[in-house]
Amino acid sequence: MQTDYMKAALMAAWILAVGVLGYVSGATSFVAWTILAVLALVPPTVMVRLWGVPSPSMSETIREVLR
Repeated sequence: MQTDYMKAALMAAWILAVGVLGYVSGATSFVAWTILAVLALVPPTVMVRLWGVPSPSMSETIREVLR
């Protein structure tokens, strides 16, 4: 399903963006990188849990009934 690829791409882009932001801002301490890691991982985790599977289209429903 294409939404799985979209979820993975969005998560990777978010994590990469937060990592680049941390690098560019000059984060050097362990605490700063820990906060950035939490900021990078919490939103994608919430997105995966709340992003439901889309409802099937009419043609998918008809195909399923005919099987």
